Amino acid sequence: MKIKLKHKLLLSFILACNSPAFADDHEHEHHPQQSAASAPSTDSIFNITDNWTAANGNTFQLGALGGKPTVIAMVYTSCQYVCPLTVQNIKRIERSLGAAKAANVNFALFSLDPERDTPAKLSEFAKLHGITNQSWTLAQGNASSIRKLAVTLGVKYKKVESGDYEHDATIFILDKDGVVKYQADAMNKNMNGASDAVKALLK
Repeated sequence: MKIKLKHKLLLSFILACNSPAFADDHEHEHHPQQSAASAPSTDSIFNITDNWTAANGNTFQLGALGGKPTVIAMVYTSCQYVCPLTVQNIKRIERSLGAAKAANVNFALFSLDPERDTPAKLSEFAKLHGITNQSWTLAQGNASSIRKLAVTLGVKYKKVESGDYEHDATIFILDKDGVVKYQADAMNKNMNGASDAVKALLK
């Protein structure tokens, strides 16, 4: 699916995730991670041993998410359109599972913005979007750890002059070993496929 809004610039290969005003004035494309070039690797994200900092200030490694399926996306809190929609769609997946099954799933948001997304900012973002369940993890890392995770997932992103980020909008379903098993277009409100993928991993 592609979303195009008219202007003199074309932002290719990645989705612009900026303010609504930006979206109104610029042309951009949304890429749901289906080309070979942007396909995730078959490696586990748990092979990345960098430290991340959660919204509560605790430091952890990605392996801490092991043992359960994980619904994951890369976002940044200053984003005004794509990232909030991504969060809402992950919450749709969570609701579709029911409380009992959702308790056996990790939901994780990893920031693309190492400079602005402090733990305090992540906490504000969680409150803004009604994220209170302990199954959720919001985290920030340094530029190197972000790049490694993005490469493993197959997420393309780029910082632009404004300080915001152009990036792929994709929700990933990982198995208990941290390997991607399913990808969903984060701009599509129909999350049935992603929900089914999580349920299959819970069997």
